[in-house]
Amino acid sequence: MSTSCHVVASVSVIVASLLVGAGSAHAQSAVVFHGLAHTPVGAATLRVDAGRKSLEVSGLGPAGEDGVAVKSGDATSWTARVGTPVVSGLPLRISWNALADGRRIGSGLLEQVRDHFEISAVFTGASTAPTFSGQVYNAGRLVGAVGSLPPTAHFNVPLDFCRRVPEFCEFTAEFHTLPDGACMIKVVSPRAVPFRLPNGTIVTGNELRLVEEVRPAGHYPYLGFDTMTMQSDARSFEIFSETVR
Repeated sequence: MSTSCHVVASVSVIVASLLVGAGSAHAQSAVVFHGLAHTPVGAATLRVDAGRKSLEVSGLGPAGEDGVAVKSGDATSWTARVGTPVVSGLPLRISWNALADGRRIGSGLLEQVRDHFEISAVFTGASTAPTFSGQVYNAGRLVGAVGSLPPTAHFNVPLDFCRRVPEFCEFTAEFHTLPDGACMIKVVSPRAVPFRLPNGTIVTGNELRLVEEVRPAGHYPYLGFDTMTMQSDARSFEIFSETVR
């Protein structure tokens, strides 16, 4: 795969080789869920819950380095509906990462900061001064957008963004490589909530897309990815549905 699109979360970066190595060092063998082979990352343990029709990822530590890896072949799209219990007093952080040939090419981050969540991504592959755009949709209709954002930008949403009930957080996480070579992070809420854009504008929606702004000159896009990982500082999380294309 050729190189360009590379996204890192706006918190501490974990080297991609460490993510893959931690999973391969775990004693548990691969677990098949939705036809995809999953392996633990770090200290995590995997179990298919037939009653809840989910893949349970448990035994996670507070550092946010434990989770699950799924082999995706040569893919351009990954989507997973994820849920996790919300523990009072513990700020929730969930990241998802795309790897190509052992190198991390993209990450999204949902992180609790006091009384709200911050959603972020930093795009660095297309140029030495990367920028990205963010678009908020409500039921498929564009309601707000902002471009030329620096790597430090983030979007704020209330805690209700992912809480169908107070004790449980559920949302859909996605990663895509687009035809022009840009990477896109997408997050979908089960409900419409207020989004505060980096410029201070507030709009109501249920979907956020963060897209790398690609400059044609000198851009060599990744054509896809072969592995996805998801990690969290929660004690456990579940994957209820998952597709790779």
